Amino acid sequence: MSFSTVGPLPFGNVEDIPHDNWEEAVASIRPDIVYGLLNWGAIGWVYDVVRRLPDIPFAWHYKEGPQLAVSMGNWQELAWLYRHASLRIFLNDTVRQWFELFLPSKPVLTMIMDGDMPKKDYFKDTFSPKLSEADGEVHTVCAGRLIGIRETSVKALVRNRIHLHLYLENFFAAKEKLFAYFAEAYSGYFHIHSHCSPDRWTEEFSKYDAAWLHCIRSANYGDLYDASWDDLNIPARLSTYMAAALPVIQYDNTGHIVAVERCVRNLGIGMQFHDIDHLSDMLHDKILMAGLQANVMRHRMSFCFDRHVPELIDKFRIAIKERQS
Repeated sequence: MSFSTVGPLPFGNVEDIPHDNWEEAVASIRPDIVYGLLNWGAIGWVYDVVRRLPDIPFAWHYKEGPQLAVSMGNWQELAWLYRHASLRIFLNDTVRQWFELFLPSKPVLTMIMDGDMPKKDYFKDTFSPKLSEADGEVHTVCAGRLIGIRETSVKALVRNRIHLHLYLENFFAAKEKLFAYFAEAYSGYFHIHSHCSPDRWTEEFSKYDAAWLHCIRSANYGDLYDASWDDLNIPARLSTYMAAALPVIQYDNTGHIVAVERCVRNLGIGMQFHDIDHLSDMLHDKILMAGLQANVMRHRMSFCFDRHVPELIDKFRIAIKERQS
């Protein structure tokens, strides 16, 4: 799967154990806690492991996504993992509230933490000059799929002299003909770029003025029971944009529950637009953009994993102590 990985991992302090007779290896290690994560494909395996290790405290950290788990037939195992976890780690507070609609009401140790945050090593100070400083036009970037951006949107961007720079590797083949058409029909304003590795995020993406999140249109009308995964999600690209200190762009879903919109509004790190002309007005508002840029710089390091490690370790220690008492 495009968002999953297996070892060996490209960093140290990870000991791989064999699948065969893994219980014997765990017994020899004598772990203090089991940390299960992160996406729906891991649910069955983590469920099996935890059921076989009932005496070890267990932290369950899940992200992508509860509705997908339902459609894949994993809901019973997912609910069991949350019911029996010594520590529940949720992507955001909206996700916590959603799960608590279906989980037994009881005091349980919890934490809010995105599982897709990069290490602080990628939050560099290698900022580049803005392209807009050279040509006087607005340059926006999308690192990943163009979600909610159609040809009518691209036409409106071109009319407002706003560039769209697309960096996409996964899923590119499915839209290759469409993007080739965009690049030809809107030459000079729709740009396709090759993959940018994490160690170059700051240098490469900081050239732009703002960055596109998932421009979804919610339909839950404030009812959490009707929230979709798009409503609950925090797209992984948000941390990438924060590494490059970029204000973000998303559709305005006022009146609906959209977790990433709450995050962006609360921190003041982006724009919510009604249509492209509205977005153009904001992107050309130098005072507004300077304020957003300052807020991004103030909050950007909270989107790296290292910032949350002390709290995570503290919660691990509490879970271990509570099991021992």
